Amino acid sequence: MSKTTFITVLYFLAISCAACGQKPNAPAINLTPSEIVAEVNGDKINRSSLATECLQLYGHDELEELINKTLIRLECERQKITVTADEVNAKILQMAQTFKLDSDKLLKVLEKERGISPEQYRQDIHWRLALDKLAGERLSISKEELDIELEKNYGVAVRVRQIVLDSKAKAEAVLAEVKQHPETFGSVAKNKSSDPVSQASAGMLHPIRRHTYNPNIEKMLFAMKPGDISPVVEYPIGHFTIFLCEGFLQPVNVDPAEIEAQLALQIRNEKLPQIANEIFAELKKQAKVQIVFGNPTLYQQYPNVAALLNGQVISNQMLADACIQKHGKDVLDEMINRRIIEQACRRDNLVISEQDIDEEVRDMAFNYLPILPNGQPNVEQWYKRATEEAGLSIPMYRKNVVVPILSLKRLTRKLIDVSEEDIAMSFEANYGKKVQCLAIFFDAGNQRKATEVWQMAMQHNSEESFGDLAGQYSFDYESRNARGMIPPIGRYCGHPELEKVAFELKPKEVSHLFQIEDSLIILYCTGYVEPLQVKLEDVRGELIADIFKKKQQIIIARYFEKLHEQAVFANYLTGRSQNPAMEKAMRDETNLQR
Repeated sequence: MSKTTFITVLYFLAISCAACGQKPNAPAINLTPSEIVAEVNGDKINRSSLATECLQLYGHDELEELINKTLIRLECERQKITVTADEVNAKILQMAQTFKLDSDKLLKVLEKERGISPEQYRQDIHWRLALDKLAGERLSISKEELDIELEKNYGVAVRVRQIVLDSKAKAEAVLAEVKQHPETFGSVAKNKSSDPVSQASAGMLHPIRRHTYNPNIEKMLFAMKPGDISPVVEYPIGHFTIFLCEGFLQPVNVDPAEIEAQLALQIRNEKLPQIANEIFAELKKQAKVQIVFGNPTLYQQYPNVAALLNGQVISNQMLADACIQKHGKDVLDEMINRRIIEQACRRDNLVISEQDIDEEVRDMAFNYLPILPNGQPNVEQWYKRATEEAGLSIPMYRKNVVVPILSLKRLTRKLIDVSEEDIAMSFEANYGKKVQCLAIFFDAGNQRKATEVWQMAMQHNSEESFGDLAGQYSFDYESRNARGMIPPIGRYCGHPELEKVAFELKPKEVSHLFQIEDSLIILYCTGYVEPLQVKLEDVRGELIADIFKKKQQIIIARYFEKLHEQAVFANYLTGRSQNPAMEKAMRDETNLQR
């Protein structure tokens, strides 16, 4: 998970990316760099505040990278190794051609989709080439390695099902059962396997190619014939597994000569991190490295110094600049978003106290972790989990994650209402009748292929055949891997069209081809799940809490989106600004001129 903490907040609250990102049509601004890096509704955010935030989030990681780059530079100088601009351009072209792009297009894609500027990418390539030259023969690639990579990506694949049990005795009993009735292997996996992933897919695994799985298991699977059932094997450790060989997929027909460069690049990318670690370890062993950043005692001795490397200074300013260059735009976006929320709190005279934060953290621990034996929430474990996932210290987690979450909850609490109609619908959705279906998903632009598959499903109308089609054609990875199996569809599932089609089906019936958003869908009804024998009054409290939570997420998303749309701000790092009043005036003027 990214250390840019507002992403964590938005994920938690299910806020759409559109709400927190810059508008594509926001007017560009051209300002010279200064101490002020952003303005939000009149509030200014200065560069030193951004630097402090970036250092707290990324300082240790970026310092390690600065030290490594300095080690590379010094060693290249010692060995008289140079990297020219032409070499950098050639490497970028090679990378672009791997993706069938030209260099300019690759740089634009990287900047748009990954936020990596062309200059930053050129610098990364420069250091990568320097490291390649230092690695020398260690990065050489043998024919055997190329052959292995070819098999991993394009070779024969074995299709298998598995049943996983938590004891050898159970596994031996199940083995005897499926050996006697091999045709039941899938249903036994569905009903008895302790592995939820393969259980959901009736035991079916994604096709396995050589050199991609446990070597011993892989050797056994490739020695099996279609229809063979393996003995019980302990895999993974502490679990006991039975495999069924469904058959083999033939190698993909490719010309090895045409893809050799691509395979070699994949191998080099896999080998380089380990080789880089070896080189850095060797260089650090020879060098004298003293880390000052994060050490208050050493900082008193070496103020404004982040590290000393063979007597050379890596300053705090150098480290801050490196952090801002790589992460500043994202961090500043999050600072702007938090400032918008802070301003809303000020307008509503809402103050979040340390006690409020403590209580919110306790609620999070209570909701997402098992309760301690004394009945208390496991706050310590929650902090450990949350801070490790976000890559934050506890103070940063409290300030950057908990406070915005809690602020938005408090700001929107009066907007949430749970009606009797809501409770009735939720009861039906959770405890009412459901339809069990298999599904095949297609991209909306693939109408022709979807129609062909629908015709095949109608022609070979069976659960097994439909599962085969889903495993082959569904563009959704989860449903493809699960052979079309999806959770039961209930009333008020959030997709009225899906619900309507599903409930019109009879068991063993294929639906018509229908579209929801950007997906074309075919359903196959395997049966119905009858309503649970539960009284509404017995679960009313649980339903109200669940409805409140779901409504809260939706209302918070809308509330923040509205705050963001109404805000006047400028991000001077990205050169983007938003002024709703000015933009409306410009639109009105344009309409008048028309």
